[in-house]
Amino acid sequence: MKFKAVICALNSKYIHSSLAPWCLYTAFKERGIQQCECRVAEGTINEKTENIYNRITEEKPDVVAFSCYIWNIGRVLEIAEELKESGVIIALGGPEVSYRQRDILENYSFVDYVLSGEGEEIFPELVASLADETDIDIKGVSLRKDGKIIVSDGEFIDFDKTASPYCKEYFESLGNRIAYIESSRGCPFSCAFCLSGRCGKVRFIPLERVKSEMVLLSEMGATTIKFVDRTFNCNPKRALEILSFIKEEYGKKIPDGVCFHFEIAADILTQELFEVISQLPVGAVQFEVGIQSFNEETLKKINRKTNVDIVESNVKRLLSFGNCHVHIDLIAGLPLEGYDSFVRGFNRAYKIKANMLQLGFLKILYGSPMGEDKESYPCIYSCEAPYEVISTPYITEEELNKLRICENETDRLYNSGRFSRTLEYVTRFTEPFDLFFGFGEFLISKGQTGSIPLDKYTCFAYEYFSLIRGVDKMRLRDLMLLDRISTNNSDVIPSCLKVADCRLGKLKKMTADGSVKSVAILYSENVAVCCGYSENRNPVTGQWNIKKIDVDL
Repeated sequence: MKFKAVICALNSKYIHSSLAPWCLYTAFKERGIQQCECRVAEGTINEKTENIYNRITEEKPDVVAFSCYIWNIGRVLEIAEELKESGVIIALGGPEVSYRQRDILENYSFVDYVLSGEGEEIFPELVASLADETDIDIKGVSLRKDGKIIVSDGEFIDFDKTASPYCKEYFESLGNRIAYIESSRGCPFSCAFCLSGRCGKVRFIPLERVKSEMVLLSEMGATTIKFVDRTFNCNPKRALEILSFIKEEYGKKIPDGVCFHFEIAADILTQELFEVISQLPVGAVQFEVGIQSFNEETLKKINRKTNVDIVESNVKRLLSFGNCHVHIDLIAGLPLEGYDSFVRGFNRAYKIKANMLQLGFLKILYGSPMGEDKESYPCIYSCEAPYEVISTPYITEEELNKLRICENETDRLYNSGRFSRTLEYVTRFTEPFDLFFGFGEFLISKGQTGSIPLDKYTCFAYEYFSLIRGVDKMRLRDLMLLDRISTNNSDVIPSCLKVADCRLGKLKKMTADGSVKSVAILYSENVAVCCGYSENRNPVTGQWNIKKIDVDL
């Protein structure tokens, strides 16, 4: 019977897939180790432990290797310990363990090996050595030996020596989930909160391979394809060629409806890139821009070389094209940034009017400069993953909790895309941060601290927004109604937005043509409108078109 290895990846959600295990799997297959077999087992952190355990053990593995990240390390250790009881060899790899090998081996006796860095070369070598029962002496593999812990740091590989992860088994497992692709590894920057700067110099996959993999993924049914490159446009010439390829082949080699996601540095966008982006089909790409902070002293302290004025201007320019979804990020809890500074930065970021504004919280990662130099970066943070900051010398725990209230309502109101017209109106009368934080406190005062059904949430929003000085209640009602019918393909509306009007029945009959429609009267304008759901939604905003009904009310 052949020696068998199982590579396990636990994703944060079902919609996510994982690239790392398939990189290892195809590297293993290419190595052609005759005495060994290899399988991939994927799951999510939300599944029952029993289900994941059974999925792995039904393969009857000799060794199980886990891809470890901050979002899954707790479940990984739980399952690994249970597997160890049946005599399975346990190996851990991935960014969450690559810089804490000694800690893992000292504190988790059921872990046999820790793989550091990129594993395409060392994983097959480890499995082959285990199968042959030979001495393990592999660069990048840490272990216990003769009562001592031997720590070995990994090395970085040449992409020309790696196999494509997109094998038949990968596509059989992908289903309708998000697909991931990489065209480079490493990062030219060295932000103190991030690990990417420790992943070696930037190395690129040959462009022709990247293009062929983009086509392959889209042809095999992937509709969202995310580039995992840490800074996609760090080489503007390569970025230009990839984006030009999308422009030229969209609707041809690349089917309509596919969307490519890129993480970019907005301050280094070139005029040539802007020109190509402006010509891309609507919805073909989306960009994520990590602003992190508008505080110049903070950016300097975390080694982030960014001109925030240029970032702001360039993000606005991207948005002006109207053809691409743009997502911007801020991080709370960074050094030298207090509460007032962050609030000012949040308001500034909001007024950029990106499609999404993510308010995240600093996490002190193993191996990051912030994690290793606690004297230069003092803060209190959770000892459990994801190691989120609790307080710093610049911002208190209470203040960070206020930001979490703002984060929650920013996600539900703004990032959901369900209240865009409403927010455009009410933020004329109040600062964005005050609106989101104030509404969050209002919900808490109503005892609403968890999930709230959309209709009920809408009514709470209507009640709170009506209290803002200067807001006209009828105009507010009309805008909330427009938001509702353009983002929800149903003619059912919340009770707080309903107005009894005999004319609605007549309007519905006039517009009935077999398709589902919502019909409404806007009293602040004295016009009738309808929304049909048979047409495609705008791929950038996610909204259906609202049409005015030409009728004399």
